[in-house]
Amino acid sequence: MTDPLYIRLGLTVRGPYSLSDLHELAVRGSFSKSHEVSADKKSWTSASNHPELFPVPRRQSADGKQQNAETTDAGKGSTARPVDAETLERSQVQPRAHTAPDRTSQMTADEALRLTGSSGPAPNLSKQAVWVAITGPVGFMLLLVCTAMIVLSLRSSPFRPAENIGLMILLSIDLVLGGVAVALGSFAIRLFHQHSGAIRERNLIVIGLSCGYTILILCILYSVVLLISAVG
Repeated sequence: MTDPLYIRLGLTVRGPYSLSDLHELAVRGSFSKSHEVSADKKSWTSASNHPELFPVPRRQSADGKQQNAETTDAGKGSTARPVDAETLERSQVQPRAHTAPDRTSQMTADEALRLTGSSGPAPNLSKQAVWVAITGPVGFMLLLVCTAMIVLSLRSSPFRPAENIGLMILLSIDLVLGGVAVALGSFAIRLFHQHSGAIRERNLIVIGLSCGYTILILCILYSVVLLISAVG
């Protein structure tokens, strides 16, 4: 396999990774034969069926020279010239020492970017939650005032818009506050799920959203009642 591959363990999918990246992950213990691999995220096979995805383990020879498994096995049937252990280790270890940290830091940044879904700083979720918690309850208190005015107005006579301008203005303002509370709350709850906010912030957002939806539902219901009273 030479194409970039995705790796999967359970429900977690990462990648794509090149062959050298998979070797690095296997050395760090982040990739093993218990994973599954795929080039298109559709057909998955066990990583144990692809030994080329894992680095070849090196053996220690009797005279203290390090050789990989393939070189050792090939040397049994041939008269290959021995390689100096110090030269071999210098040629293999030194380039990796320069490239591995850069590749590791790049992969860490890429994985963090995939998890967060955003490259910018986390927003001030506490500020968003406070605004939602203020807008919703203020609109709800104004709704209670409108409810009392509507009850007093309908007890004496049918609703007349010309005689209840103040009530209509308050009801319109309350409807706007409810819409703002729902809009701000929906935006804040989405940020909460993306950036894992605190429990206190979630409670404030839920309070504001509940008040906002209550305001919208009752304002629409009051408008229908007043319209029926005025027409009838």
